Amino acid sequence: MSDKDCNVFYARNLNELFYHLKTIAGLKIVGGCTSINKMPQKAISTIQIVELKQINKHERFIEFGPGTYLNDILALGERNLPKILVEAIKSISNPFIRNIATLGGNIMNQDFKHTLYAPLLALDSSLEFKSPQETTYVSMLNFKKIPEGSVLTKIRIPLNDWDISIFSRLGPEHNINENTAHFAFLVETDKSVINNFKIAFAGKVAFRTQELENRMLGLRLPLNTKDIASYVHEAAQIFDKAYEETEYPPVLRQQFLNLIRYSFEQLT
Repeated sequence: MSDKDCNVFYARNLNELFYHLKTIAGLKIVGGCTSINKMPQKAISTIQIVELKQINKHERFIEFGPGTYLNDILALGERNLPKILVEAIKSISNPFIRNIATLGGNIMNQDFKHTLYAPLLALDSSLEFKSPQETTYVSMLNFKKIPEGSVLTKIRIPLNDWDISIFSRLGPEHNINENTAHFAFLVETDKSVINNFKIAFAGKVAFRTQELENRMLGLRLPLNTKDIASYVHEAAQIFDKAYEETEYPPVLRQQFLNLIRYSFEQLT
């Protein structure tokens, strides 16, 4: 089936979106379509829904509608955004693609976690889902699938003052394959003591190293070589557990451990 055989519907607001989803069986929601290799047979575009493109900045967090274009996020300026989010968005393709690619489209792929998933996971972001009956909030840490009958309406990102912020993309620069994954490392300190620490990795699977994160809280810097070796070993065990039921190229594990070691060395 070619894209010419697809039926594409458009919704101007959430009420119209829910109506179409209820009355047309098998309808799939699409946005900018930059990450879709093949259009579904029946699709509904959210590109005309203004509510899903809104940006609201608060003192401790910022909220984006899933339809927000990536370049519109960058336009807010680096002072208003987490550094790791800016770096991750800038790594995505080119300015032309970022003009039509949306935040929601980047993170809602169920088969593969794209560029922004790891940094948003590390930032403790949360997702707002709405159905005609209720509004549900889910942290990205606990997110498994879209609630039945619901659509993503907001992504909330906390605004912390991170002292160390590291983002890295693994795999080919402008292509996604089995070697592709993304790494995020965040540290917040107070008087040389770690008071907030996050590591996230996302590709075929996504995970946060919560066990290691909890161990790091309260540690005084700088770390020594023995400490780093111990933490890298623990990170390797966490990686192996996360990927134990998933086939992956061996180089991916080694690259993850190299990034872990490099990141911890920034704390010496």
